[in-house]
Amino acid sequence: MTHSPRSATLREWLLLFLLYLGFAGFYMFSLYLSFTSQYADARPSWGIIYLDYPLKALFTVPVCYLTFRVFGHWRLDTKLLLNLVLMPFWIKGWQLTYYWIIDNWTEKNHLSGSGEWWDVYIPGLFYTLQFGIFHAWHYYHNFTRTEMARVENAQLALQSELNALKAQLNPHFLYNSLNAISASTGPGQEDTRRMIAQLSDLFRYQLVANRREYVALGEELDFVSDYLRLEQARFGERITFSILVAPDDPLRQALVPPLLLQPLVENAVRHGIAPSIIGGEVVIAASASGEALTLSVFNTGKPCDVAKTEHSAGYGLANTRRRLALLYGSSLSIYSDSAGTHCVFTIPLRYAPDRIIDRRRSPGPETAPGVLASVS
Repeated sequence: MTHSPRSATLREWLLLFLLYLGFAGFYMFSLYLSFTSQYADARPSWGIIYLDYPLKALFTVPVCYLTFRVFGHWRLDTKLLLNLVLMPFWIKGWQLTYYWIIDNWTEKNHLSGSGEWWDVYIPGLFYTLQFGIFHAWHYYHNFTRTEMARVENAQLALQSELNALKAQLNPHFLYNSLNAISASTGPGQEDTRRMIAQLSDLFRYQLVANRREYVALGEELDFVSDYLRLEQARFGERITFSILVAPDDPLRQALVPPLLLQPLVENAVRHGIAPSIIGGEVVIAASASGEALTLSVFNTGKPCDVAKTEHSAGYGLANTRRRLALLYGSSLSIYSDSAGTHCVFTIPLRYAPDRIIDRRRSPGPETAPGVLASVS
């Protein structure tokens, strides 16, 4: 069962209200029992008691906002240090406001002299207790959300494995059939024979990728290159593509989930190149910054209506977004400008232990320095 961020926030404020209501009630009941009938005149008024905890709640709100909203991405020990730094301001802010209201708006008295330290010690204990509860709640909430994502990711992995098992029913039949078609092509049909070989590579990569959790970026780029070359056979000179990752670039050894780029490249061809009379270009790029790997797919051609494209793109973009969210908690950005349409996402930069790519082939003669493929 999932909840929207707004409903989760309202639920947290409701829990805060109930917490203070419970503590106020407990405090009132304790005072009622503490003062016997002969000291009834010394009992604090209920108005003062009702004033105490709402004031504490008022000063708690900004501390909660800073801790769990503004700096919610901080580590737990850092957030605890922030709470420790803010505690004196919380205590003195409540104490001075509380005393000022009593002195100016009531006829009651408050603690004075050395007794004022009780109005520092007791609120300090309450501050520590309440933020201990808040951090425990947020830990439980985050743990539950992470566990749900893990279970969902495991279900997706199981479904992917089932799909892979289906694809393995008789893969050799498919390869042998493609080889038979390739062998039956007559002289002068080298282009057809090459297309059949590329199609065979696509099927082989998909079958292997379904068995692996991660592949080298170089393998993924080889796969989309084969796909784009097949699209070139369909569109001719209307489509060109470039992959801006050099053959010796260490980023080719970075690990990425398999088949993550293909839906974006297919979307670029389908919605950017195909509808355009003059066609366009697809550019795939990768860059690293610190421990982050950014991948982008850009296409010229027909201007893209992002909302309409996402609605009509089927499962490809939706699955890519979902995989990024489950695996990394990251998002896919799609935007269009005068130059074309951009699809960009960032994932953690990781390498295989041996940093070796299982290359299916070396770059062809069309490869230029600094560019894996630039085909026109």
